[in-house]
Amino acid sequence: MSCKSLWKSVLSVNICVLIFLFFLFISGCKEKEKESPLPQKEVEQIIKNFELIETLEGLPNFRLNANKALLYENETIIYKVTLQFYKEGAPHSTLVSDSGVLATATNDMQAMGNVKVIGVEGAELETQSLNWVNKLGKIKTKEKVLITTKDNKKIEGRDFESDPGLTEIKLKETYGYGENSK
Repeated sequence: MSCKSLWKSVLSVNICVLIFLFFLFISGCKEKEKESPLPQKEVEQIIKNFELIETLEGLPNFRLNANKALLYENETIIYKVTLQFYKEGAPHSTLVSDSGVLATATNDMQAMGNVKVIGVEGAELETQSLNWVNKLGKIKTKEKVLITTKDNKKIEGRDFESDPGLTEIKLKETYGYGENSK
């Protein structure tokens, strides 16, 4: 066998090996894409100074403000949230949080991070996560909550439900209560 034919054979084998490795690499990348458990979402719009007002029979039900909103197909991610609730057209309470997720179809919202609700009658609620169920007109959470009443009594517990004004509070698990306790 001549040197020239040996060289051609080695070159052919190297090319075949490179082609094989290329296809192996490509198929490996595709497998990794299939393994991703979360679907990739694409942001449809980014809005700064976002505001949403919902009305019922011509009167405001709530006014939602956020520094920034990322709009997706079925939900909106919001940051630096202020949610003003109304009762019969008058301000009833205010919710503030670091962020939230608003369901586009229902206007239900989950507030997250340093959530605080202040009722017009003086009661305050603090928690890390709180859900607004728009159809029921209720705020709810299974998380730990701290409620401070208008006469400065503090109540801690879990499994909380109330109207947004904090006037009809239900708390299934109570951990502590009393004046100025935390």
